[in-house]
Amino acid sequence: MSKFRRFGRLLAATTVSATLVVGAPVALAQEGNVVDFSVTNITDFHGHLSAQELQDNPADSEMGAAKLKALIDYVNQDQEYVMTTSGDNVGGSAFVSAIADDAPTLDILNMLGVQASAAGNHEFDKGYQDLTGRIAEASDYPILGANVTLNGRPLLDASEVVEVDGVKVGFVGTVTTLTKDKVSPSAVEGVEFSDPVEATNREADRLTESGEADVVVALMHEDAEQYAAGFNENVDILFGGDSHQRSSGEVPREGALPLYWAQGHEYGKVLQDADISFNKDTGEIESIDITQYDRSMPEVEALEPDAEVAARVAAAEATAEELGAEVVGHMDRATYRGQDEGAGSGSNRGVESTLNSLIADANRASVEKQVGATIDLGIMNAGGVRADLPAGDVTFQDVLTVQPFGNSIAYGTLAGQDILDALEAQWQPGNSRPRLALGLSAGFEYAYDPTAEQGQRVLSATLDGEEIDPAGEYTVATSTFLFDGGDSFQSLANVQNLTDVGYMDYSVLNDYIADGAEVQEGQSDIGITTEGTLAAGEDVTFNLTSLNYTMAEDPQATTATVKVGDIEETAAIDTAWNADEDGQKNEFGRATVELTLPDNVSENDLVTVSTDAGTEVTVPLSALDGEGAPVGDGNTGTSSGTSQGSSAAAGIAGVLAAIAGIAAFVGLSGQFDQFVPANLQRALDDLRRQIDQLNPIKF
Repeated sequence: MSKFRRFGRLLAATTVSATLVVGAPVALAQEGNVVDFSVTNITDFHGHLSAQELQDNPADSEMGAAKLKALIDYVNQDQEYVMTTSGDNVGGSAFVSAIADDAPTLDILNMLGVQASAAGNHEFDKGYQDLTGRIAEASDYPILGANVTLNGRPLLDASEVVEVDGVKVGFVGTVTTLTKDKVSPSAVEGVEFSDPVEATNREADRLTESGEADVVVALMHEDAEQYAAGFNENVDILFGGDSHQRSSGEVPREGALPLYWAQGHEYGKVLQDADISFNKDTGEIESIDITQYDRSMPEVEALEPDAEVAARVAAAEATAEELGAEVVGHMDRATYRGQDEGAGSGSNRGVESTLNSLIADANRASVEKQVGATIDLGIMNAGGVRADLPAGDVTFQDVLTVQPFGNSIAYGTLAGQDILDALEAQWQPGNSRPRLALGLSAGFEYAYDPTAEQGQRVLSATLDGEEIDPAGEYTVATSTFLFDGGDSFQSLANVQNLTDVGYMDYSVLNDYIADGAEVQEGQSDIGITTEGTLAAGEDVTFNLTSLNYTMAEDPQATTATVKVGDIEETAAIDTAWNADEDGQKNEFGRATVELTLPDNVSENDLVTVSTDAGTEVTVPLSALDGEGAPVGDGNTGTSSGTSQGSSAAAGIAGVLAAIAGIAAFVGLSGQFDQFVPANLQRALDDLRRQIDQLNPIKF
């Protein structure tokens, strides 16, 4: 075993962030014919060929392909190994690779010695034919998908067996079932993605029972931590991917070694290496030891990049520089993606961002200019935005780095209800990303209740100050990815009169910048709940969330104002995060505003929430109740229709009326209360209180 690997374990004992050992060798003496070998893995490489050093966070620095190759060789010196990936090798790539259709990355993966790879969802970006054709033909290794079928038949090989020092190692690859939502549905028409754990277990059983494999390694393009507990005892090691997380652990199993699992972050930032000791006499694994390596380790940083790989990267960089140097326009200020608390731009797709909104504006304005049609709304999905847009001169490279997918921007007609449903679909509880925020063009605002149930959060939505009509028709411009129902925005697939003129996303943004792009200042959405009775002259507390962008470089509001009729109150904004039910922090900036409702308030009055940074969102007072829950039909959270609360109140009122009628019939009208038994009187009082709670707005 190499000195470097021993150093890694020693360092892990003192500095967890540098390297993490997740499995200690079983305390058994190695007897008989025992061989040591390793399985090495990266995931979600996305064509990040060049090195990128972060001084303040070395562990998050990108190694670059040349140093990655040197590290692969170094940790595996003096022993046999298999190099693997867990998918998303290409697609959504860094500019250096994307501008050349990922050809440099496909070359370099071969140079890294990859012998098996899971398919990732991004391998399907340009259609399954592109995966089985161009990508597969350029790869010296199989791309595996045990859970992928086309019209009921396997599309990809389920597994690959590699013999390592006389030990047969089976690799089973799978891809996330969400692939159908993460790529344009037309790209995977007829393709089905079944449960990756079930497919892996089934193939692992076959490999083990047939004697084709002595050791089974799962390469899964899905979050390892979320799924690790479901694998059976024929799966020995799991390497996950897709969620761009760094994690590791083990799942105890009675009478056997645990399942050791790990996930190597993204972009080649982490190389993970599983050292395996296998006894060929007993046919048993004696130990598994997984170590994760990154650039914060001095030994890694000291390695000289591989010269051959470095030359190929340099050639790709030169080509990209030449093609991408053209200036397309100028930006007076930078725009950013959203972040998790302290995690940096791009770490959170669940929050509103200036860049996502800018691209939504570009979709609206550029398509309108290109085709001469009136476009009501532009929409952009946060997952399609992969880098920030700098201030100053903007080049083609800058734009393609922001939007590397090459999606076509189309336009068509959506019902207002489809738009409202799309707003609700931003919340996706239980997913690795429980909210996917949509970028919306200027003039579209909405308010939501962060405490409401799924599907009932949106309180109201307006376009240029007018309430969205669920039965109305609106012309929308967005990517064909979203019009196909991508990212689980299924209502957007209801588009009518769809027109795709072949206007590519990077050209749309290029043209918008060239025409003098305007950056939205305020938020297009805010969270709002209330405490107190919504009645004339009553004191009401308005709890406001999501009042600020998450990046400090964006405009930051310091005060929030609530206005109802001619009464308004202002409060300071607390620059604090608000976590949702999944623990994800998707709301930044909150305020509590106390206001006494006007004496002449009516159900037609609007609540206007504004900030000193340019936000202005309105919501009908009738859309709120004492708890801030939506008043509507329970489908969209809008105020159309009769609320369930009102229906219940009407029923209770009917009961009281019936009782009063009986009292009148027996001659007790006006004296009923003094004759009723005490327990019935208490029941009547409770009913009256319920009516007051269910109908708090008394106009």
